[in-house]
Amino acid sequence: MSDAFDLKGYEQSIERRARDLLSGAKNFKDCWHSVSQLYGLAEDTLARHMDPVEQKHIACTAGCGTCCAVNVAVLLPEAAAIITHLKESMGEEEVAKIIARLESLYPRILWLDDDDRVLLRQSCAFLTDQGACAIYPVRPLICRSITSANAEDCREAIAFKALGEERTVLINLFQKTLMDATFRGLGAALAGLNLDSRSVKLTVAVWTLLQEPERMAAFLQGEPIPCG
Repeated sequence: MSDAFDLKGYEQSIERRARDLLSGAKNFKDCWHSVSQLYGLAEDTLARHMDPVEQKHIACTAGCGTCCAVNVAVLLPEAAAIITHLKESMGEEEVAKIIARLESLYPRILWLDDDDRVLLRQSCAFLTDQGACAIYPVRPLICRSITSANAEDCREAIAFKALGEERTVLINLFQKTLMDATFRGLGAALAGLNLDSRSVKLTVAVWTLLQEPERMAAFLQGEPIPCG
C-alpha cells in the first residue's frame, strides 16, 4: 500500500457519499444505484493506487471459485443491489436456477459459524456451473476484498481447514484494506441515517428479501430487519 494513501480519509469520503446517495432511497433500485456508485468509487480508487507489480501477482480468475464456500457478510443495500441485478440483468431460467440454489443453501448455512461454513464445502448459490460469479458486477465488498497470489494455496487452505490446520494464503493487502474501509464507510453511513447497519450472511440476506420484499421499504424507513 502506498504510504501516501489516506485510508481514513477515504473511508470518511465513502461514508459521506453513501449518506448522500442513500438519504432519499425508497426501493431496491435506489439501493442498487447507490451501491453501484460506491462499488465504482472503490474500484476506481483501487485501479489508481494499486501497485502494478502487485497486481500482476494476483492469481484470481473466473472459473476458480475456491473461496466461494465461506461466509460472506453483506449490508442490506448490497443484498438489494444483488436482487435488482438478478431481476433486471438475467433471464428467467437463470434466475430460477439461482433461487433454487438459494432455497437449498439457506437452511444449511443459516446458523453456521465461519469454520463450519468452510467445512460444509458447499459453493455459493451465485457460483455458476462453470465456476464464475453470476453477480460479478454487484458482488459484495467482502468478495472484492479477497485475493490470492496462488490458487493452489487457496485450495490447500480450504482442504486443511477440514483437518483443523491453518494454511497461509498470500493476499493483496491494499485491496483488502480498501474494500474493508468501503464496507465500514457504508456501514457508518447507514448508522448515521438511522438505518439498520448490521451485517448479514449473503445467502440469508438475499433469500430473506426475495421472500419478503416489503422488508426493504421497512428498512429504508429505519426499521431493523430480522434476517433468519
